[in-house]
Parts: sequence; C-alpha cells; structure tokens
Amino acid sequence: MPGFINAHTHVGMSLFRNYSDDVELMDWLNNKIWPLEDKLTEKDVYWASLLSQSEMIMTGTTTFADMYYYEDQTIKALEKSKMRAQISRGLTLEDENYLKIKENIDLYQKYENSQDGRINIALGPHAVYTTDKNYLKEISKVSKKYNMPIHIHLSETKIENDDCIKRFGQSPTEVFEECGIFENKTIAAHGVHLSDRDLEILSKYDVSVVHNPSSNLKLSSGFLDCTRVINKGINLAMGTDSSASNNNLSMLKEISIASLVSKYKDPKNLRAYDVLKMATINGAKALGIDKETGSLEEGKLADIILIDLNNPNHTPQNNLISSLSYSTFDTDVSYVIINGELVYDNKKFVNLDIEEIMKNSKLAFDNLRKRK
Repeated sequence: MPGFINAHTHVGMSLFRNYSDDVELMDWLNNKIWPLEDKLTEKDVYWASLLSQSEMIMTGTTTFADMYYYEDQTIKALEKSKMRAQISRGLTLEDENYLKIKENIDLYQKYENSQDGRINIALGPHAVYTTDKNYLKEISKVSKKYNMPIHIHLSETKIENDDCIKRFGQSPTEVFEECGIFENKTIAAHGVHLSDRDLEILSKYDVSVVHNPSSNLKLSSGFLDCTRVINKGINLAMGTDSSASNNNLSMLKEISIASLVSKYKDPKNLRAYDVLKMATINGAKALGIDKETGSLEEGKLADIILIDLNNPNHTPQNNLISSLSYSTFDTDVSYVIINGELVYDNKKFVNLDIEEIMKNSKLAFDNLRKRK
C-alpha cells in the first residue's frame, strides 16, 4: 500500500517522550516543554530527528510535515534516513529583526527540492497565541514572494479560541484570514474547536486540516468532529504531533483511534477507507505532492510499504481495508520503499544504525537535563 504521510509532527521533540504527561496543553508547554527546549543544541535535534525518523520508517511512514527549529539538523538526518519531508522553521513573536523568518528563507534557498527532490520547505508560524497580526502579515508576504506553503497550529484548545476572541474580537481562523495566511497553501494542525464560520473560511481557501487524535486526547484538548470537517469539503489529513505529546509516531495507532472515537456518535462516521485516505492521499494533498505520491498509481513515485498479513490478527481476511485500519500492528510493517529505494528490509533498517541512534539520543537527553 502507499506509505503513510504524517502531516503534522515535530521530530526534534522525541527526546521529550514521556517527560511530561497528564497535564493540559498550556501547562505542558509553559512549565515543562518550553523551559527545556531553551537548552536544546543542534546536536540534540540531530539525534532526536534520527530517532523520530527511524520510528516513523519502522511503522510505515514515508513522508512527514515538520515544524521545529535547528531544522538544518533534521534535514541532515534525512540524508541518512532517506525519508520525504516538508520542513518548516517554527516562527514565534520573539523574533528581533525577523531573524527566524530569515532562517526559514535561508532553509528554502539552501534545501528546496534537495536530496533528489525529497525535501520541500514551508513557513511555520506557530499559532495565534505566539504571534501577532503584523508578524503574520509579514509571513504571508514572504510566502507569496517565494511561493512557500505555510504550516500552522489552529484552534487546538478552547482556551486558545477564548483568548484570541478577547485579544482580537476574532477567532484564530478569522485572524489568519485577515492577515493573508490562507491566501497561501496552508496546513492547519488540530482544528478541534472550529465554528461553522471557521469551516466556511477554511473551505473557501482550500486549507487542509490535520487531525491529531492521540495528542488532542492526551492533552485534554478535545476531539475533532471529522465528519463535520469532511462534509464541508475540506481536505482532512492525519498527523501524530510530536512524540512528546503522543507519545509515539505510529500512524497506525492514529488511524485506529481516529476511526474508533469518531464512531462514538455514529457507526458510519469515518469508515475504514476514509481514514486510510486521511493517512495517505489526503496527506499528500495537504503537502501539495498528491500528483507525485500518496497512492499506488502508474507514474507516481515509489513510496510503498508492505504489510505482513500472515498472522493471527489478520486472520481471517474478510475485508482487507478493514483489516488494515483496525487489525494492523506496527510490527506487521515488513518493508518500506521511499523514492524507489528500499530503506526497511524485512524489519531491518538498511541505512540507519538503530543502536547508535538510541544510544546517542539517551545521552543527548541526559546532557540536556544537566544543562543550565
């Protein structure tokens, strides 16, 4: 089948796996994640990126959309893993002389279509609560100038929405629309708390929404009503978010949770075929690469995974689509091919030394915690 496309993640955050659990989003960010992130080095992000990319490969992901910083290190890791990726530098308001935006432009000029065309660069305005209107308008101008897509967080929590309305008298979606963000190709992660008006705006501009079920549930942010989004004609893709808030990068787990929780109200919500599309071709559409990948068709790039069905959990094979969505374990992924190159061969990495990656990732986190 086509490889999974993880349309929203932060691969440099894998060092924070299981570091902070059982709290809501803003507590998690302000009191745990952001203070430790301030101490990260380029080397930390390199090993964290390799750790994440190895986990994604072994669970069947061939492409991902990333937002973080020290992204040149993530791109360096991609030279080894051979994955396909859209990379964006996280952009927040603490940005004297727009240095972060300049970093993002520099990434574009250095790496766009690099590594045999596997790398694309996007702009990463983090969220409405970490930016302001002038900053967002500047990002929109840059996006238009370089024809760079945009990757944002949108209406992840009710608090985010309420604070935005107090601050601007508008929803986050309305703020982004006013600032011209949606005039550029945009991925909007989460979208848990979208009004009917918000959905109309997203549909009008052909914005792709990315569902992150595990992260939203774990941080008690809520759960996206997928059917409501799909019925508005909006492209709905799938993501894991980071392994700090998930706490893994398995798209198979997201497929299962998304479909099962959606059926809480109606058994017809998010059927097996619909959720598989979210994790493959819809992700490709979100990244603007659906003409090249996301489905198995003649003339498309060979981004392919092979899943072993010869096991108890797939027996009997009454319905293959249902079996893939509801019965597949991560360990059933046996082969992964990216861009025609075998990168995971009978459950063994071809290009990656997984023992070295795990050893250096553990060491990086130990050193990070000691750093002042």
